[in-house]
Amino acid sequence: MLPSRNKVRNAGKRIAKAAGDLWVYRSDVDIVDEWRKAHLKPLSAIAMWLRKPSIDATGLAPAQRLKRRSTVLDKLIQGRASDASTMQDLGGCRLIFRDLQSLQNFREYLETGTRAAHALQHDRDKYDYIASPKVTGYRGVHYVYGYTPSSSSNIELAGLKVEVQLRTDTQHAWATSVEIADLVLGARTKFEDGSGQYGEFFRIASELLARRHEGMTGCLPELSDAELRSAFHQEESKHNLLDRLDRLREQGDINKIKEHTVLAFQTDGTLDIFGYTKAARAVEKERDLIDNPDCAHVVYVRASTPSAIKNSYRNYLTNPADFVKLMREALI
Repeated sequence: MLPSRNKVRNAGKRIAKAAGDLWVYRSDVDIVDEWRKAHLKPLSAIAMWLRKPSIDATGLAPAQRLKRRSTVLDKLIQGRASDASTMQDLGGCRLIFRDLQSLQNFREYLETGTRAAHALQHDRDKYDYIASPKVTGYRGVHYVYGYTPSSSSNIELAGLKVEVQLRTDTQHAWATSVEIADLVLGARTKFEDGSGQYGEFFRIASELLARRHEGMTGCLPELSDAELRSAFHQEESKHNLLDRLDRLREQGDINKIKEHTVLAFQTDGTLDIFGYTKAARAVEKERDLIDNPDCAHVVYVRASTPSAIKNSYRNYLTNPADFVKLMREALI
C-alpha cells in the first residue's frame, strides 16, 4: 500500500535531521523508498504518452529512470529538498534533440498540440534553463506533470509528479560529462553551485559549447571569446580534466541492456549491467544491489529500445566521447 503523504513527509524530515545516511532509521528509508518506487507507474504512463511524438522528433522513445535512493537521501540530508512527499523528479523522462530548433518544436507540441490528461504543474518558462542557464552551466528545459490515472485502480497515484527533461545533443553531452566526472573522480559537481573543485571548468565548458555549437551565450555572457578560452586553458592546466575524460572508455556489456535495466557502478570503478523484460524483476534487483556494499551507485532505467538507454544514460557507461569531441571543436 502506498504510504500517506504525511507519513512520507515526516520520514523525510527525520532523515533531513540526520548527520548522514548512516544515521537514518531504516524504517524511514523504507517509507521514502516505497514512495519513490510508487512513481514507476505514473512514469511509465507519461513515457507512453510521449513515445510516438518522441520517436517522430528524435528517432528514439523517451528514456525513463527512477531517481536513485541514495540521491533522494542525499537531497534531504544536504537540504536540497525539504519535503520528500513533494519532490518533483523521483520519476523522470529524458528526450534528446539534435539541435535547438528541434527542441523548441517539441516544446510547441507539448504546450499547444497535445491533449494529454496529465496536468502541467507550472508556468511554461519556470524551468527553462536554456533561456536562463543555471549558475553551474546546466542548460535544458524541464516540465513537471501531475499523473492523471486512466483507471480507478490507480487512483491513489493521482497527482504524483514526473519530470520530463528536454536537452539538445550538446547540452546532454555536457550534463553527462559532469556526472561521469563525479562518478569516476568522486566529485560532487552536479550537486554544487559551481564553486567546487571542477565547477569552474564545467561552467566555462558550458559557455564554450553554447557559443560554438548553438550560437548563444550561457552562464558567462560577460566574458569575451578570448577571455573564455584563456580561462578554460587555466582550468585545464590545473586539472587536466578534458584529457582525463578523453582517456575513458565505455564500460559494461551493453548487449545486456534490455527494456528494464539496472546499472550498478561498483566501488572498484567497474560497471555491471542487468537487463530484464519485466519491471518487477528490475526493481527487485535494484533493491538487492542498493544494500550491496560493493555498489557505489545503482539506478533503474527503462526505455523501449536499448539504444534509447545508451544515448540518454551514457554517463553510467562512462562514455564522454561526444563531450570531448565538441569541446575540441569549440577550442579551435
